[in-house]
Amino acid sequence: MTAVPSAHLRSLTSLRFAAALLVVVFHLSAVAPGLGDVGRLAAAGYVGVTFFFVLSGFVLTYSWDIDATAARFYRRRFARIYPMHLLFVALAMLPWTGAPNWGALPANLTLVQAWSPDDAVVRSFSGVSWSLSCEFFFYAAFPFLVRLLWLRVRRPLVVGGVSIGLAYVVGVAVQRHDPEWGAWLFHLPAFRMVEFVAGSLAAMALTRGWVPRLRVRWAAVFVVVSYLGVLLLPVAIGYRFEDRWALSLAMVPSLVMLIAANARVDLVGAPSPLQGRTLVSLGQWSFCVYMAHPLVMGLTQPLLASRGVYGSLLGCALVILAVVGVSFALHVLVERPFERRLRGSGDSRLSGSAIEDAPEESLSLAPGRSAIASS
Repeated sequence: MTAVPSAHLRSLTSLRFAAALLVVVFHLSAVAPGLGDVGRLAAAGYVGVTFFFVLSGFVLTYSWDIDATAARFYRRRFARIYPMHLLFVALAMLPWTGAPNWGALPANLTLVQAWSPDDAVVRSFSGVSWSLSCEFFFYAAFPFLVRLLWLRVRRPLVVGGVSIGLAYVVGVAVQRHDPEWGAWLFHLPAFRMVEFVAGSLAAMALTRGWVPRLRVRWAAVFVVVSYLGVLLLPVAIGYRFEDRWALSLAMVPSLVMLIAANARVDLVGAPSPLQGRTLVSLGQWSFCVYMAHPLVMGLTQPLLASRGVYGSLLGCALVILAVVGVSFALHVLVERPFERRLRGSGDSRLSGSAIEDAPEESLSLAPGRSAIASS
């Protein structure tokens, strides 16, 4: 079996920063009173997490090593997310951050808080870590899931589409039975896993010779149109919080195409603006951006107090700059050193990801197998 030369998926690393920034802007729009109609453009920014779930499945599957042990995979994933998570749980215990929900501490330390139907537990301590709780579940299942999918699935894209459709059917049934259960679906790891699986199946299809028909620019247009649809649909049907699970699923097909199209560009060695050093560096800091932004927003709240649109936009820009600066420091001083130490001296390659993975690590296209290279 012959593989083409390995390629760095730098474009996907850059896209991580865009997704993290979308989540930041979403949260800013909720606390900056002067944004008005401009802020409403970010009302569906929570779909940035959907991007991360899909990308996680894609990268982990594409970089899976069939000879790697589950223990090695788990050690890498633990090293990737847990030190930063633990840091922000600890910071949430400081007196000036408010009274924490001490009853939810065990769930947070074990990253199972997203399984709770109680939103006060899900978003306790480090509120954004509910998504890490989902990822923790994905990681636990992945070594077994990837082998099952590779052995049993013959048409990955068809299975992915059917999975999304079935998730909608299940979601509608659950929500009609009990609207509160419908709200639970948004952060329930078992339900959100369909997004992870969609990314995994797309990676399988790519390794088996699928060539995305959309060019990168048209895939980006597809994402923008889908996002606008997600913004407008709640207006048409009457927005409810529990609808977010459905709107997140609606973004999956366009995100799969965007990820696959950019991966293909990198793998064939074609140039892309997303391969630039600055954007890749921002992508490498994006996990810290995602984790740190709520705390930085709390500390810089006075910058968001303006009632005018231009003042609010300026305040948001300054907060974003502060978030990026803090994230760079965290990446250099905390994230990478602890990941290197926990991975061990024999595992020197480090990911530069947002939330969990390492697309800039060396991945090679090897048709006919699920394992491409070490993750």
